[in-house]
Amino acid sequence: MSVAVAAPLFTLGDVSDRSPLRLSWLQPAGLVGLSFVNFILKFLTLGLYGFWGKTEVRRRLWSAIRLEGEPLNYSGTGRELFLGFLVIFGVVLLPVLLANLAVVFMFGPEKAQVFGLVLYPLFFFLIGIGTYRAQRYRLTRTSWRGIRGALVGSDTRYAWTYIWTAVLLPLTLGWIAPWRATRLQKIMTEDTRFGDRPLTFTAEAGPLYKRFAVMWFVTLLVGLIVFGLFGGAMLSEFSNPERLASPSPQDQYRLGMLLISAYLAMVAVYLVYYLMSAWYRAKATQHYAANTHFEGASFSSTVTGPGFVRLAFSNFMITMIGVTIGLILCVAVVLGAGGLLGGSAAVEAMGLQQAVGFAGGMVLIASAGLMAPIVQARSWRYLIQNLKLDGKVPLGQIAQAAEQKMSRGEGLAQAFDIDGF
Repeated sequence: MSVAVAAPLFTLGDVSDRSPLRLSWLQPAGLVGLSFVNFILKFLTLGLYGFWGKTEVRRRLWSAIRLEGEPLNYSGTGRELFLGFLVIFGVVLLPVLLANLAVVFMFGPEKAQVFGLVLYPLFFFLIGIGTYRAQRYRLTRTSWRGIRGALVGSDTRYAWTYIWTAVLLPLTLGWIAPWRATRLQKIMTEDTRFGDRPLTFTAEAGPLYKRFAVMWFVTLLVGLIVFGLFGGAMLSEFSNPERLASPSPQDQYRLGMLLISAYLAMVAVYLVYYLMSAWYRAKATQHYAANTHFEGASFSSTVTGPGFVRLAFSNFMITMIGVTIGLILCVAVVLGAGGLLGGSAAVEAMGLQQAVGFAGGMVLIASAGLMAPIVQARSWRYLIQNLKLDGKVPLGQIAQAAEQKMSRGEGLAQAFDIDGF
């Protein structure tokens, strides 16, 4: 990556030396239609159009964010995202896949598992690299009144912090999580530039631990109670090998109900964790915003735990509507095709029901993202409408950011399905 010299100082329009900045959100039009167009084109192109679809969604959502009534501009392209993915696939994913197949062929599946364990540190490091470089790409493609953003630090520094703090997560039973998140946020924020001016980040992890402790202990308590209730019953059922070898209908029914109950219990524990984590995430968002500063001005956020819960529930319902629509379309198309093909050899060989099931499964996976643009817009709207910038910023003194040459975008982030937006 080459870096050009920063542009000379210039004035941003007709503004005073220090001006208050007002953040607002203007709902983008046509997201429902865009969702269906992206879904259909992705399906017809076997996912290839996704790079261009994602770019169009970003352009609309970026322009919905208004600073002093003027929109942000996103100048990234689908071609850049596609090229980034191709490079990472050829340089990272394909060699790893071939190496794993070679290990299986020469040494057997057991050695392949060992090989996979050896690769885990590398993958964690690459996830850190990918997260950082994805943010750099988005910032270089974001501008306001012609002033673009930048990320000027080291991706390897961020990745190293990402990996060694991740190793400590299980060793500390998760208690390092607030400190880890704060440290990573500090690196990312203080490396960010708007024009030639940096952001500063003064947050410490201490204020987050009260809510984190409540979340941790409540989830642990509920988990112990739930699994304590089911643990004895599960042990008694599975400790009798004769009953498992030739179970009666009553045993099969009881075992099935027990497994269903255990699954529901795990879902209940997860829901408790999610509800408690919503309050923690709200506190973290407020804390990070209040400790992020730009040229003497500070951010503030009014998001709440109940607000996050309502947003998550409504977004989930919208996602399920998309899944339902996708399944209905799939079944209609496949059944129609089966009626037209009648007794064709291909349909008879596979079986119409199997064809419907296979196609339904494929569409179920694809349709999970059918309403993604709407869900993303609702999430962004909630965050932006609850975010303020308190104080005045010397807009007239901000110079253009040094140009960061990036011809490809987010290959690692897309390859590992991280930070997907």
